[in-house]
Amino acid sequence: MLSYSRLREIQKKEADSAQIVKLEPGFWIDAGEFIKEKKKGAMDGESILAIKEYENIRRIVAAIQMRREEKIVLMAVRGEKDMPGLTKEEGALLRDISERVHKCRNDISDAWSGKLIDTGAKKVRILKDIEPYTGLDNNTYGPFSSGDEQSLPEAEADWLVKSKMAENA
Repeated sequence: MLSYSRLREIQKKEADSAQIVKLEPGFWIDAGEFIKEKKKGAMDGESILAIKEYENIRRIVAAIQMRREEKIVLMAVRGEKDMPGLTKEEGALLRDISERVHKCRNDISDAWSGKLIDTGAKKVRILKDIEPYTGLDNNTYGPFSSGDEQSLPEAEADWLVKSKMAENA
C-alpha cells in the first residue's frame, strides 16, 4: 500500500542513487489509484490541506517517473539490457529505446563508413509555395517556396507531383 511517506522515500532514493530503485511490479497502478483516492478526497472536501497533499503527491510521482526515465535512457545508451527493479512497463521502454539506439548507431556507422543507405528519397522541384503540412507518415514537411528543390520520401514526392505542386527534378 502506498503512502505519502513511501512515495517521498522512493523519490529520495531515486534522486540519491545512480542505480534504479527496485519497485514492486504494480507500482504505477498503485500510484494511479493512490492519486485518484487523494484527488477524490481533495475534491469532495474543501480542505486546502487535502488539495495541497494531492498536488504534492502528483508532483512526487511525476518526479519519480522522470528520474527513472532518465536512468532508463542512460541504460539504453550504455547497452544495458535489463535491470532488476524495473516495472513491466519500464522494461518494455528500455527494450524499445535500446532497439532504437542500436538501429541509429548502425545507420550512423553505415553512413560514416561509406556504405550506401537507400533512403527512398526522391528529388522534386516545388512549383507553388506550400505551407507546413503533416505528411502521410505523420511527419511535418515544409514550408516550401516555389522553385525550391527538395529531397522528400518517395510517397510525399509522388503526392506533391500528382497534386501539381511539384515536378520531378
